[in-house]
Amino acid sequence: MSPKTSPAPSGRIDLQAGNLPELYLDIMKKLLTRAIVSRGVERHTIVPAGPKSSFLHRCNRMARRFGLEAVRLVPTREEDYLESGHEAKNRAEDAETMLGTRQLDHMQRSIMDVLARNVPGDLLEAGVWRGGMTIFMRAALAAYGCRDRKVWVADSFAGLPDIDRRHDRFAWKQGDMAVSLDQVKENFARYSLLDGQVEFLKGYFAETLAAAPVRQLAILRADADLYSSTLDILRHLYGRLSTGGYAIFDDYRNLPDCRRAVDEFRQEMGIREEIQPIDRRAVYWRKEG
Repeated sequence: MSPKTSPAPSGRIDLQAGNLPELYLDIMKKLLTRAIVSRGVERHTIVPAGPKSSFLHRCNRMARRFGLEAVRLVPTREEDYLESGHEAKNRAEDAETMLGTRQLDHMQRSIMDVLARNVPGDLLEAGVWRGGMTIFMRAALAAYGCRDRKVWVADSFAGLPDIDRRHDRFAWKQGDMAVSLDQVKENFARYSLLDGQVEFLKGYFAETLAAAPVRQLAILRADADLYSSTLDILRHLYGRLSTGGYAIFDDYRNLPDCRRAVDEFRQEMGIREEIQPIDRRAVYWRKEG
C-alpha cells in the first residue's frame, strides 16, 4: 500500500487529527531523539575534563557500588533536537540516534515519495550506530502499510575500521562509534519493529557490501564518517539505487573527508544531480539516471 500524496522533499509533514501514520511517526521521531523529554533538565555522565570533573569521575567509581552516581545537570529545549546531537551538546545521552528531527522529517518525506511513485527497491543505511534511523525507516514502512520492502541495517557493529591517515584527517580512532549487533536488535525490539522486514549486514563495508544480497534500493543512506568507508558504500551500492531513488549522506557538510569521497565519486561517475541540503550536516540528491 502506498500513500496517495507525494509531498515535495523539502516540504513539511502535515499533522492533522485522524492522520494516524503521520502522528505515529511524529511520536517516533521525538522518542528516538528524546525530544519528547525536552524543556527540562538532562542528566549527563561526568567525564574527566578538568580538576573538578576528574575528582567527581573518581568518586563515581566508588559511588556506583552503592547504586549512586553524581551527574551533570544540563538544561535542554525542544529546539536543541532539530539538528544533530553534535550541534547541541545538551541533548539526552541515551537516545537511539544522534540525528535531529530535521533529518528524520526528510527521511519520512523521501519514503512517502518513493512509495507514491512506486520507485522499486528496499531501504538501506550503512553506518547505523544504535540503529535509530533504521528503526525509523521500519516504522515508516509499517505506518504506510508497506509489506514488500526491507530495511537493511549495515554496520561493522564493532566501530570504525583501522584509520588510513592518508585520507582521513579527523581525530577518529579504530573502534569509535561501536554498538553491538545485539544492542541494535534490542533497540528495534523495544519499539516492536524487529521482524522479517529487517535484515542485518554485519562487517566492514569493504568486506561485506560487494556480495551483499541487496538487489535494488529506493533509498541509500550513508553515515560512514570515513573517506574510504564512504567510497566503499558508493562503489558497491550506488549502482543498485533505482532511478528516482534517494542518495543521502550524513556529515557531507561538516566532514571534509566524507565530502571529498562523495565529490570524487560523483565526478568519476558523471553524476550531475544537484546536491541539496537537509540540515547543517546532511545532504541528498534524487537519482535521475
